[in-house]
Amino acid sequence: MTLVLRGDYLEGDRHLDEMRPLTAVFNPAGVTHNTAIGPAGASFFTVEFQPEARRDLNVQLPPSTAFDPGAGWMLWPVLGLYTAFKDGGSDPLVFDAHVLELLGAISGLNSREKPEISQPKWFARVKERLHEEFRSGLRMTDLARDAGVHPVHLARVFRRIERRTPGEYQHQLQVRAACELLRDPDWSLAAIAAECGFADQSHFTRIFRRITRATPARFRQNLVAPHGPLYQDHEPPSRVYCR
Repeated sequence: MTLVLRGDYLEGDRHLDEMRPLTAVFNPAGVTHNTAIGPAGASFFTVEFQPEARRDLNVQLPPSTAFDPGAGWMLWPVLGLYTAFKDGGSDPLVFDAHVLELLGAISGLNSREKPEISQPKWFARVKERLHEEFRSGLRMTDLARDAGVHPVHLARVFRRIERRTPGEYQHQLQVRAACELLRDPDWSLAAIAAECGFADQSHFTRIFRRITRATPARFRQNLVAPHGPLYQDHEPPSRVYCR
């Protein structure tokens, strides 16, 4: 499991894809893949799950590579683990909880318990509008009117498919955008809060901490190099071994 923290990084099999900062990548044990580090260098946070740990927990991990370029299903758990790691992992219970949450997110990719849920035709438009206008004050009535359904029906269908409310989905899009801006030290926290559609800096901090397990200031401190957002050379990855 690798989280790209900063820099230029490409990964793939026959074709190399750009892995932007804050991309989460899961590669099963033994999989072969090619990588390339760009001229700006790169830095990573890597988690290796030892075989005995997977056996003890009876966890089945997916057999193929998976990417989370920003949707959050792997990104938020691994960011939480990274924050705990940077804080020294002094509380074993907290650290273990982050590891198990990450394992659950990864193994959920291959879970047979998840039935295939058919999506109504209007659902894609609702998500598209959320992605386009997550910085604005969207209301359920706006989304429902656009979809041509009742707001209650929209809320029920959205949670069934996404396993989160439209509001939670919007917050994650806002936080994902804020993570990108936090990589640039020239952006103040107040400016980021306004740019990403939060009511104020306090609201930004509260939602950000709920999702990433860190304050925006702490996240920036963990993520940004002392001399700028990018290192000039390849920095060895921070690594955690889960036994």
